[in-house]
Amino acid sequence: MSVFQDLKKYKGLVTLVFFLTLGNTIGELYLPRLLSLIVDNGIAVEDVQYVFRIGGLMLLVTLLTIIVRGSASYFSAKAAMAFSRDLRKRIFNKVNHMTFDETEALGISSLITRTTNDVGHIEQFVLLMMRPLLRAPLQFIGGLVMAYLTHRRLTAIVLISMPIIFVLIYFIIRVVIPYFPKLQNALDRVNLLLRQRLTGLKVIRAFSRDKEEEAIFEEANDDYYRLSMRINNAMSTVQPLLTFVVSVTTVIAVYFGSQFIADGTMNIGELLAFIQYTAQVMTGLVMLSRMLMIIPRTSTSISRVQEVIDYPSRKVGGTTRLTEPMQSIEAKDLTFYYPGANLPALDKINFSLKTGEVLGIIGGTGSGKSTFLKLLMQFYQPTEGDLLINGEPINQLYTDDVRRRISYVPQQNFFFSESIRGNMQYSNPDISDEQILNDLTIARAREFLPKEEALDTKVIRGGANFSGGQRQRLAITRALARDASVYIFDDSFSALDYRTDYQIRQALEDRLRGAMTIIVAQRVATIRHADKILVLENGKVQGYGSHDDLLAHHPVYREIAISQGEEVGR
Repeated sequence: MSVFQDLKKYKGLVTLVFFLTLGNTIGELYLPRLLSLIVDNGIAVEDVQYVFRIGGLMLLVTLLTIIVRGSASYFSAKAAMAFSRDLRKRIFNKVNHMTFDETEALGISSLITRTTNDVGHIEQFVLLMMRPLLRAPLQFIGGLVMAYLTHRRLTAIVLISMPIIFVLIYFIIRVVIPYFPKLQNALDRVNLLLRQRLTGLKVIRAFSRDKEEEAIFEEANDDYYRLSMRINNAMSTVQPLLTFVVSVTTVIAVYFGSQFIADGTMNIGELLAFIQYTAQVMTGLVMLSRMLMIIPRTSTSISRVQEVIDYPSRKVGGTTRLTEPMQSIEAKDLTFYYPGANLPALDKINFSLKTGEVLGIIGGTGSGKSTFLKLLMQFYQPTEGDLLINGEPINQLYTDDVRRRISYVPQQNFFFSESIRGNMQYSNPDISDEQILNDLTIARAREFLPKEEALDTKVIRGGANFSGGQRQRLAITRALARDASVYIFDDSFSALDYRTDYQIRQALEDRLRGAMTIIVAQRVATIRHADKILVLENGKVQGYGSHDDLLAHHPVYREIAISQGEEVGR
């Protein structure tokens, strides 16, 4: 899949820009010819009428050239901006469907740079390609032809200077090309450090690491600065050198042209026209040199964007449509390995869950609790065994159908920079204010919101203006806003005190009576009333049953319960 495939949609605009640029070039090439006629046939013989007639034609051609050039600029910008818009959308859609490990493999900061900075470079290249890159060869070839038709012998001077320009361009390109990939990687590094600084601000300040972080960022920033300076210094030498060559060529042309005028083989008007054609030829070469210097940087950006577009993202889910609500979830020897891992995160997990039942999952850190939830929400595919939804393997079910029937409270809550209403509507755009207020009451979230216009309360990005317990209650409210078959609470009560935990769970019993509920918890008290409890350790099932049964027969669960103050004999 090519980076430039979206440009095909705008081939009409590109074609129009080509003809407008061609018309602009023809007009610019015609003007020196008119000037030579005015000088030789009008001013030289004092024919005022001829001067006005050709001068009027010259003004008309100039006006038309300006209009055509402006139109070409407008339509080329329109096509380039639309192309970059579509390319950014294509990259976003690709990243949006990547798995978590795939985005980490490419690097989140790098993906941001590729979507913004690299696409910007490609956009500028497309914009230049449609006008300057197209206009430069037309101006170069057209100017050379017109110069030759004006005076053949003087044209040799222009031809002699061309190899010098080509050598300069070739040398600069060879020098700067190796630095562009390094420059983009350095920019990725700067973005990574800035992103880490902003997201890890609390940790950095808590450990008083501000100066160390500033030193690390300064080093990365200096690396980017040094690479930029090397490239810019190399490229900045081109313009004065080319200007020098063009100026010398013009001076030589004027000198020999004056000799030809003296011996009567050339007119003054022809010399003036020839000088302008020489300038156009050299301008075309300078424009080409600028384009050629932009190409290496653009090629680096193209390869980086192409890498994202062509990344072999793993497809999750299948094509079988889930037309009914989820009525059962069953795991049969469910096993899962993370990409590149030698040991399974889940190893032969077995359980079943039906409508109206509550499943509690408990275990230590790294036991596989959250991994199972990722499989259920089709973030990953099972490696071995089966995870069945209504008797169908989950890897055969259409992903959107599965996720629409699940409402999820994540372990790490995230909120958008929106109002409370907007964040609640994220899970259900059609929910009414009355329903939101009711769900806020169930989640005990009304008590920390203003009594008046509670739903208009602004949420700072990530929910930073609320405490950990308040964010958990808002996340529970957002999950309740969706009418789902399965409600998942991933360690969603850990920041709550025991009293609030108990009150919310009591309220949820009635609210979620007709659905399946999965509660992942660290506290036994949170899941003790679940119909079934799954005890995990190192990805393996260490116990499965009711709270009382596990206390009586499974030492791992009993040990967890005793450590949390549970009475075994209760």
